[in-house]
Formats: sequence, C-alpha cells, structure tokens
Amino acid sequence: MKIAVFFTYDYGVETLIKAGIFERELKVYKNLNKKHDIDFKFFTYDVNNPYVHENFEFVSIYQHINRPKNKYLRLINSFLIPFKLKKNLLDCDLIHQHQLHGVWISLLINFLTKKPLLVRTGYDAYQFSINNKENFINRSFNRIITKYALKYADLYTVTSNEDFQFLKNKFNKIKQISIVPNWIEENRVNNEKKLTNRILMVGRLEKQKNYLEAINFLEFNNSYTIDIVGTGAERKLIESVANKYNLKINFLENLNHEKLIKLYPKYYYFLSTSIFEGNPKSILEALNSGCIVFASNIANHRELIKDQLNGILYDNIDELIKKFNLVVQNKVIQERISLNAKNSVKKNSIENIVQTMYKDYCDLILDK
Repeated sequence: MKIAVFFTYDYGVETLIKAGIFERELKVYKNLNKKHDIDFKFFTYDVNNPYVHENFEFVSIYQHINRPKNKYLRLINSFLIPFKLKKNLLDCDLIHQHQLHGVWISLLINFLTKKPLLVRTGYDAYQFSINNKENFINRSFNRIITKYALKYADLYTVTSNEDFQFLKNKFNKIKQISIVPNWIEENRVNNEKKLTNRILMVGRLEKQKNYLEAINFLEFNNSYTIDIVGTGAERKLIESVANKYNLKINFLENLNHEKLIKLYPKYYYFLSTSIFEGNPKSILEALNSGCIVFASNIANHRELIKDQLNGILYDNIDELIKKFNLVVQNKVIQERISLNAKNSVKKNSIENIVQTMYKDYCDLILDK
C-alpha cells in the first residue's frame, strides 16, 4: 500500500521545520510504516530540491511547475498541478490531503486518477475564518472548498465533535465524515522537578489566543511568571502591555516537538485563554504531562476538560483568579486533577490513532 500525502497548500518541509512541528507531523506516518508496512510519498510546496528521508519519498511540487511570486497568480497556477504530477501518482493507491487548504488540487487528482481521496482537517478553516472575522472573499473561499471537499472526498475527517456538528449543520451534501482526534504519546516520564511559580502557555501570538487576558490575570497574581512558547504578530503588543504593568513574561519562541514535550512536565500549571480552538494539541500535551490546565470555557476545550475533574474551565477573568487561587492552595485537589488529566487522554494515544488511520486507508482502497 502506498499513500500520496499532500501538504497544506504552499507549505513545505522548511515551513514545518521553522515552526518546530515537522518531526511531530511525521511520527504518525512513521508508525504506520513500521506497524503496517505502508509506504508514503509526500508532495510538498518547497522551492528547493526534495527533502531526503531514509524511509519516505518527498516530491517538491515547485520543481515540476512554475511558482509565481504573486499569490493570486500562484493560486490560479495551482490548478495545473494535478496535470503536471499525474505520472508521479501512478504508484499510489490513495490520496491523503493534509489540512483543507490545497484540497482543490487533491479533488482534481481524484477526478483524473479515480484514486480514493481522504481529507484530514486539524481545525475547521471555514469556521475559523468566521471567528477571525475575515473578509467576505476569504470566508466564501473557505466555504466553497469545504463544500466540495465534503461532497466529493471519499472520507473527510475532523478532530473534534464541535467541528463535526458545525459541518453537519452548515452543509447538506456530505459523502462521509468521521472524527479522528489529535494524538499524544503515552508513558511520558513525569519525574521532573516542578516549577511552582511559573505558568506555561503554548500557541501562536495571535488574537485568537487572547494573550492579553493572561496579562490581565498576571496583574492579580504578579508573583507568577508566564512562559510562552510561540511566535506571531501580537508579540510587540503583549510585550508592551506586560512592560507597562511590570509583569513577568518570557518568550521562548518556537520549540521543536521533542524539546517542547520535555518542557511540559516541568510545569504544575498550564493556561489557555483562547477565544476559539480546534482540537488543541497544546492542551492534550499538557494533560498528558499531568499539568493542571486552566482553560477558557469554549466548546472545543469542554471536549477535553471536565471542570474540576481533569482541569479547570473558566468563564471570565474573575472566575479564573478565584479558581486558580483555590487550586494552588490545595495539594489534594492538585494531585487529583493531575492524575485525572493523564488518564483522560489515553484514548488519544498515537497507537489508537494509527489503528484508526490504517482501517480508514484499507476501507477506502478496498471500496474502490
């Protein structure tokens, strides 16, 4: 069995390495290769020569087609990609589109080659464009590609029940859709000496993550330091507000996955102030490490956290302050939540996700 995996549109290996997530993204495919002898051919949007890997084949799309500098011309040009790559797909049994953006290319390949198509989404791009209040063109574009992916893909997977229900409510013609959550690796060693006066946050420095609420929280708990892993457009704003009130925030930039998963167990407390989310990997990793997670009371957080059982949900800053102070003063509550946190994500083990993906691959190929 050989699977053609298409990267997110205009993303290459270099993009993922820079973001620190390349090795993590490969792990599930490495597991599938090792346990089920599945071969993978990755189609990336790197301009340079293909990435060389001992187990997998990488194809740089822009080695086969011109890459215009203008993003609109590049988008138009992308519709030629399926025709240019058709021969490279002869030895593949299935097309796997990784994230929604770029799905028009995979849909065309599906039409040209009649090979089954699986579309995997880590978050719902259409819902995010609405929540981010993006312009009409962006929202319409995301709606259109979602509509046709749901209509023509042989299987469309989402990572949360919230995304599943959103799509069911918004679209009528859905061929097949299922929930495949994000994964974690179990049995992590958690014997690190915990930092009792620091709070970890992980995520892009963007409005969606609502870091200014974390700064507001620090004003009432200024004996703590917040360490933030991530980069983004709001860094200068966050820095200036923190400096104005003399609050302690450390920016740790992007860390690769191996370094990041070693960081989580060092912290007692993890905070997410997001306004909306998909199936947040950062919270899954924090729970898996036994952190006490404080998270905004939004739908996708509620899927992972049961308030005061395996974490803490809050509705406003006053409730966050109240619940935080209650937890930090009670060791019994801390130990109970930490243990429940680790147990609550066992169903997200990479072994379970690998088995689900393998079954999906087999079912789709056999159906054809």
